[in-house]
Amino acid sequence: MIYKLDGMLETVDFGGGLFLIYHNDEATDYPKHWHSAAEIIMPIKGGYEVTVNETLYPLAEYDVLIIPTGDIHEIHVPKTIGAGERIILQFDISLLKSVKGLTSASYLFFKPRKITPAEHPELHPIIKESLLAALDEYRGKADYYEANVAAKLINIAVAMARNYQSHGENPEDFADLPILVKRKAHIANFNRCIEYINQHYKEDMPLELISGIAGFSKFHFTRWFKQFAGVSFYDYLTRVRVKVAESMLINSDAAITEIALESGFQSIATFNRVFKHNKQLTPTEFRLLNNV
Repeated sequence: MIYKLDGMLETVDFGGGLFLIYHNDEATDYPKHWHSAAEIIMPIKGGYEVTVNETLYPLAEYDVLIIPTGDIHEIHVPKTIGAGERIILQFDISLLKSVKGLTSASYLFFKPRKITPAEHPELHPIIKESLLAALDEYRGKADYYEANVAAKLINIAVAMARNYQSHGENPEDFADLPILVKRKAHIANFNRCIEYINQHYKEDMPLELISGIAGFSKFHFTRWFKQFAGVSFYDYLTRVRVKVAESMLINSDAAITEIALESGFQSIATFNRVFKHNKQLTPTEFRLLNNV
């Protein structure tokens, strides 16, 4: 399941799968978001600017960036570059843990890593060719393509493990792994909250209710939610409701009052005020502008 809202977080759940791979050619910025998958990004035409946990990583063509599970990041496409092309591979870290001998290598994906041809002349070509081959497999969808994509990912993990350990990196040096396990539990908890909000946005949703679902007091939930989402709970809920209203205004002939109630607003006055604050247009103006 994928939740995606303009200007908000995107959370990705594989729904039983182990990886997702994209060939992205849109000149679209991706605002702050996170997902429970680890992610590998490689521009193949043009570049990217990726910020992970407030650290900027400019990426030239064929630079590779590893983004750990749960890390908040945003992606910017410089105007001078235009649309460009990128390979984005997201995968569940359990795929590596299921392979004998690779369990200890999963630590490699617990911190951001930028891998360039200049700084990693032995490692980079292996990752580059593996990602290009994985994309070809995914596009072609020949028999057993999923297994071959998984094999390319395992090849990347093996190459990284050998390279980093040959340069003195030791898995035992990562003493903060229990913290990462705890963070993953928080990610799953946050996913439950987001899923509940997306399913029950029409209903009254007091802070006591949603904080109880998360298992926190109201005070701790408020801080915890904003830390993960980058916006307050009420701001997130409001944006979900406005997004639903936008879709109904464009794709249905329902009356404004009906749309207000169906998107979770308790009165037409509140709906008009909140919608205009978020979209700089009244609902009527928005409908007219998008149905010419």
